[in-house]
Amino acid sequence: MRRALPALCLLLIALPARSEEWRAPELRLGLLAHDIAGAETGSVSLAGDVLFTIPGREKAGSLGILIPRVQFGAIVNPAGRTSIAHAGIAWQVDLFGGFFAEAGFGLATHDGPTGLASRPGHAALGCRLLFREAGGLGYRFGSRWSVLASVEHFSNGGACTRNRGLTHAGLRMSYQF
Repeated sequence: MRRALPALCLLLIALPARSEEWRAPELRLGLLAHDIAGAETGSVSLAGDVLFTIPGREKAGSLGILIPRVQFGAIVNPAGRTSIAHAGIAWQVDLFGGFFAEAGFGLATHDGPTGLASRPGHAALGCRLLFREAGGLGYRFGSRWSVLASVEHFSNGGACTRNRGLTHAGLRMSYQF
């Protein structure tokens, strides 16, 4: 299971396409309330994400929203709580007047406890490998800048003895290169 995240990353990078078809990435930086209403609540985490558009999305016209973007990210907790690295895919749908909605899914790995017991202020997450589900609403300030309010949940989906999970919520600023 520990090899699944690197394997997913390699698969996504090795998608069959000419390198010139890949668009410049989107970079996101943000602040998140760490594990809202959970065992690790009470601190703020720093988030960073890079998103890539899969070649052919623009050529698909209105069906382009069905083609996800590749996403890699990390959430670092300076207070010593659980930090996370993740990879997956994200879909984005334009709503109206610069607003958009986003949903994402992927795999994550973390540095928190995995056993049945945890240290005070930490969640016992059961497995080293977790699933990531995310959703958010954003606003574009032109062609390059946007802001995204999001909620994301990390859980092992019942694959291990414990399935405590972590849920973060916050804001990310985004720049499209």
